[in-house]
Amino acid sequence: MKTILLIPDDHGQFHLGETGLDDTSDVLHSDTFFSALANIYEMALSGAKTLIDHIKSDKLRFSSGFYAVLNGDRVSYFLPKPPLCFGLNDKPKILKNVRYVSVGIWKQLLSDFDPEKLSSEIDLLALPTIGGDFVYAPDELGSIPEPLDNKNIRTIQTIPKVKVHTTAEDTDRLYHETTVQFTPIILSGTKLRGAFYVLYEHKLDPEELAEFLAALRIMADEGVGGERSSGKGQFKDVVFTEVDLPDFANPQAFLGLSLISPSSNEEFHNGLSDYELIIRGGGSIGRMGDTEKHRKRARFVREGALLKNNIRGRFVDVSPYGDNTILRNGFNFAIPMGKRI
Repeated sequence: MKTILLIPDDHGQFHLGETGLDDTSDVLHSDTFFSALANIYEMALSGAKTLIDHIKSDKLRFSSGFYAVLNGDRVSYFLPKPPLCFGLNDKPKILKNVRYVSVGIWKQLLSDFDPEKLSSEIDLLALPTIGGDFVYAPDELGSIPEPLDNKNIRTIQTIPKVKVHTTAEDTDRLYHETTVQFTPIILSGTKLRGAFYVLYEHKLDPEELAEFLAALRIMADEGVGGERSSGKGQFKDVVFTEVDLPDFANPQAFLGLSLISPSSNEEFHNGLSDYELIIRGGGSIGRMGDTEKHRKRARFVREGALLKNNIRGRFVDVSPYGDNTILRNGFNFAIPMGKRI
């Protein structure tokens, strides 16, 4: 499957807001990725409507941004842990700490996935981890001289800051900002680095594809997420590659890899099996000097949902003006889980 590898500088920081400056997502949500691209299309290319039309017409689909680990030229990709029952169910609290599984583990998982019980017999707690939340197969990262259980490829940190340009009282000037920071792991003779990656599929013609790839390269400099004026959200390199994921002609289930907004009650009830909801939107627009206008809020299905059917999803209008100028991307991007019997 086609992959966009977004490589930050060592210690690069990203504010991928959930509810405010003091909170951040652990992944690059597909609606944030879409917003960054739409801005590039509008500012430097053929207009945001072009990108919107590509997605509406199913000519372009992409996932949220998840983690990859780089060991020299070797790249290991991680997917969100699906909401299944695994082996060692007597230790659910420890198992809950596992958030991501490598593609190698994903392939093993598919070999014994039981769609009726929503279970797998893989013992995730018996496998090596990075920081306790990234599980991978032995030797999948290459030669590693020591365990990585107490190492982190990324950290989520919160630091206090002070508002400078404000008329607020001194007691209201202090606030906190939370970011995801990539932290390289240095071992004897080995350096592991983290990156985001986005999966995508397209039916673009050569000219449209060239424009999409150009937008991605510009986005690397412009950045994604919030607080970009202070240097956050930027990438030093964009690499176009592929990852080998199993494919099935008649899948028995799907794993959602993007935010999803079902387009109808039928999609919601017939498509979703096990899922978690997340609220997106809000935030001041500050348009034409009016800082009291805020985006509407909307509920989306979070990445990692288990789907019975590969539903389509939709755009959600969160504009307070009602003129469809502010859209959040809720189109589904999912990968199959096993062959239907």
